[in-house]
Amino acid sequence: MNNTYGPGAQPLQNRRTFQPDASIVLVGCRGAGKRTLGFIGATYLHRRLLTEDHYFKQATGCSRAQFMEKYGKEALNSQLTMILAQVLQANRTNCVIECGMGTWSQETQQLLSQFSQTNPVIYVHRDKEDIYRFLKIPVADAERLFLADQKHREYCNLEYYNLHDSTAESNGSKESGLRSASMVSARLLQVKEDFTKFLDHITGQGVTRSWLENPFSVDAIPPEWRAHSYVLRLRLSDFLTQEINMQALESGADAVEIIVDTWPDNIMDVLATQVATIRRKLGLPILYHVEENPREERQRSQEVRDAVDFTLMLHGLRLGVEYLSLDLERSEEVVSQIISLRGRTKIIGNYTLKGFNAPKWSDPIYIQYYRRAQALGCSVVRFARFCAQNRDDEARQRLMDHINSMPDPKPQLVAYEYSVLGAVHGGPFSEGKAAPSGLVLYPVGHNSIKASSREHLAGVNTTRGIMRLMFRHGRLQPLKFYTVGSKVYYSASPAMHRAAYEFLMMPHSFDARKCDELEELDRLRREYDFGGACLTAPFKVVMMTHVDHLSSHAQAIGAVNTLLPLRGQTASILDHAKARNQAGSTTKFFGDNTDWSAIMTCLRRAISPRNTVQPSRTTGLVIGAGGMARAAIYALIKLGCRKIFIFNRTKANAQKVAEHFNNWARERRLVPSHGPVTEICHVLDSTAQGWPQGYQQPTLIVSCIAAAGDLHDATIDFRVPSQWLNSPTGGVVVELAYEPLITSFVAQMRDIREAGGTSWVIVDGLEVVSEMAMEAFELMTGFKAPKSLMRRVCDENWEKNCAPFEPRR
Repeated sequence: MNNTYGPGAQPLQNRRTFQPDASIVLVGCRGAGKRTLGFIGATYLHRRLLTEDHYFKQATGCSRAQFMEKYGKEALNSQLTMILAQVLQANRTNCVIECGMGTWSQETQQLLSQFSQTNPVIYVHRDKEDIYRFLKIPVADAERLFLADQKHREYCNLEYYNLHDSTAESNGSKESGLRSASMVSARLLQVKEDFTKFLDHITGQGVTRSWLENPFSVDAIPPEWRAHSYVLRLRLSDFLTQEINMQALESGADAVEIIVDTWPDNIMDVLATQVATIRRKLGLPILYHVEENPREERQRSQEVRDAVDFTLMLHGLRLGVEYLSLDLERSEEVVSQIISLRGRTKIIGNYTLKGFNAPKWSDPIYIQYYRRAQALGCSVVRFARFCAQNRDDEARQRLMDHINSMPDPKPQLVAYEYSVLGAVHGGPFSEGKAAPSGLVLYPVGHNSIKASSREHLAGVNTTRGIMRLMFRHGRLQPLKFYTVGSKVYYSASPAMHRAAYEFLMMPHSFDARKCDELEELDRLRREYDFGGACLTAPFKVVMMTHVDHLSSHAQAIGAVNTLLPLRGQTASILDHAKARNQAGSTTKFFGDNTDWSAIMTCLRRAISPRNTVQPSRTTGLVIGAGGMARAAIYALIKLGCRKIFIFNRTKANAQKVAEHFNNWARERRLVPSHGPVTEICHVLDSTAQGWPQGYQQPTLIVSCIAAAGDLHDATIDFRVPSQWLNSPTGGVVVELAYEPLITSFVAQMRDIREAGGTSWVIVDGLEVVSEMAMEAFELMTGFKAPKSLMRRVCDENWEKNCAPFEPRR
C-alpha cells in the first residue's frame, strides 16, 4: 500500500469537486473496458467522445503502430504526451476522453495529475482473469502489466471497477418460455446502469434528478433525511471468510456500511470489487468506514495508523462512495485532510462514547462535538453511546430537539445507544412516552450472515425485527392498499404486495377492489387507514384532475396509475414522504405513473446490441391508444426513440395521443421546430397499409390492448400485419396483457421466432406487471422491494391460477 500521508504533509487541495460540465478522462490498461464506458458516458451525458486512436491519427496522419515503426518508441511517447496536452487544453469541458497506453509515461502522468485538479480522471480496471482472457498474453507479462497499471492510482482522483458478473450469464441468458433476454445485452445493461449511476454521483446530478421527477422515489430522499432508515453493516472480514448471498440482502436496508477491519495483501482491489458488487447487487448507497483499531492491528504506532488509515479512506473517496464514516477523535491532520478531499462524498462525523462512564445525553459535551463536526463540514453527525442499563430516552430526545431547532443549514443528527447486544431501541418502544425522532441510519445485521464478535453496533438487530416492533408499538400503523378498476379480478398485484409485506414484517393489507365509479374510489381513498392504490381503467386519465400533486412522469403521460395519500404535518412534500406507513385523515393526494418505467425496464433488459436505440434511426410501434399506450410511448421516448408509430382501431383516439406527445416533445425541444420532420409520433391508418417509406422497420413493439378487450380499442385477438414485422435484426416485443398470457399477438411472434427468420425477444405481461408492482411497493411504503421474492410470487400465482387453462409459456 502506498504511503500517501505522513507527518508534516500539507493539506491537500480538494481534487474531487468539479464543474458539472468538466470533461472526464478515462485511463487504465487495454481490456479494462474504457472504450465501452466512454461510449456509455458520452451518450448519457450528451458529450463528445474522444479516443486516443482517433486524436493521434488526426494529429499525425498515421496510427501509433505505424508511427513507432517509423520513428521509434521514445519518439512515440514524446508525441503522445504532446498530443494529449493539446487535447486536454482544447477540450476541458463537455467531453469524455479515453486514453490508451500513452498514459504509462511519467510525462503523461504528470499532465493528467495537473488535469485532475479541475477535472475527473477515472482509473478503470477489472478482474485480472478477464484481462488475461482478453489480451491472451503470458502470465508473467500480464503481471508486469497489472503492476504498472496500478500506478494510475497515484494521480487519478476517481476509480471505477468494471465488474464482470458471471451469475448474470446463467440468470439472464437461459431461455424459459417467452423469456429469452440476450446474455450480452443483459451484461451491457448492467454495465450501463452501474456506470451512469457512478457518473450521476460524481457530477452531483443523481438525487436532484430523482427528487425533481418523483419525490416519493426511494432514490429521491437520502437515507439521513428519511423518517426511518436502516444501515446494513458488512465487515470486509465477512466478505473474506463467508459466502454471502447478496440476493438475500436486497431488501430491508436503506444503505450498506462496509467496514474495513482487515488488510489482505491486495486490499485496494478487494475493496474496489466489493464496492462494485454492492452497487450492482443491492443498488444502495454505500457508507465506507475504516476501523481505527482492528483486533489484529492494535500494536500499530500512531504514525503508522494515521498513514495507512488515511490511504484507505482516500481510496474510499476515490471509489466515489456516497458516504465516508470518519471518527472525529482521530488526529486533527487526518480529519482535516480527509474532509478537504471529500468531493461529492458526504462525511459522517462519528463520536463513539465507550465504557460505563460514557457522558449522559444531558452532558454539554454533545453540543460541543456537534458544533465541531458542523464547523468541519460534516453532512451527518453520529453519536453512539454505550449504555449498560437505565437508558434516558427523554434526555436523548431533548438533545435531538435542541439540535434540530438550530438554524439551517446544519448536519443531520443521528444518536443512539448500544449495549453488548447492539444498538438499543430508543423511545418508539418505551411505553407511555412521547414518540421520539425516528430511527435514522440505524445499524442492523442480517440473519443470513454469521455475526462477528467484533460487531458491537448492529448486534442482534435486524430490519425485520425492528419493523415488527415499530408496528407493534404504534410508531407505524397498518394500512390498506388496493388495486382498483373495472377488471381487476385476475390481478397478480395483491399476491406480490402481500408477500413483500410479510417479508418485511409489515401488517399492511392489499386487495383487488372492483370499482367503476369515481365516487366509489373517492370514498375508498378518504378512509382513515388508506395507504395507496394502483389504478387501472377507467381511472388512469380521469384521476389527473382529482389529485393535488403529480409527478413529472404522470404530467407528461397524462395518466395516473399510482395514488398516494398526503399526510405530512406541513405543506412540505418531504414531510408527506416521511408520513408513509402512518394512518390519519387526509384530503390531499399525489399521483404518479409507474407503467412507463416498468415498460422501459423490460425493453432495456431485452434490447440486443444490434438494436441499440439510435434516435436518428430506431423506430417503435405502439398498439392501442389508452393509458397504457401513453405510458409505452413515454417509455420509448425516454429510451431515446424519436420515431414512434401508433395503431388503434379508432383512429381519432390514436391521433389525440399522438398530438399530446408531439406537443410535449416540441415544448422540450426533443424535435426540430421546423423542417421535414417535426413530430415524434405518427398514426397508422389501417392494417392494410405497408410500412411508411423513409422509416426503418420497427424493432421496438409494445402491445397495449386491454386484457379483456375494449369496445373503443383493438380487440384481444389482434395480430400485427406481417408487412410491419420485416426488421432484418428482429427486435423486442412487449405484451402487456397477461390474462390470457398467450395472446394472439404473442402466439404470432412465437411462430415467427420459431420459424427462424429473425430474432425477436418476447417479453410477456407477467414480467411487466412484476416490475410495476415492485415500483408501486417502494412508492407506497418508502422501502426497497424484495424483488426476487415478488417476481417468484408473480410467477407462482400465475402458475396456480391460470397455467392449467392456458398453453404452455
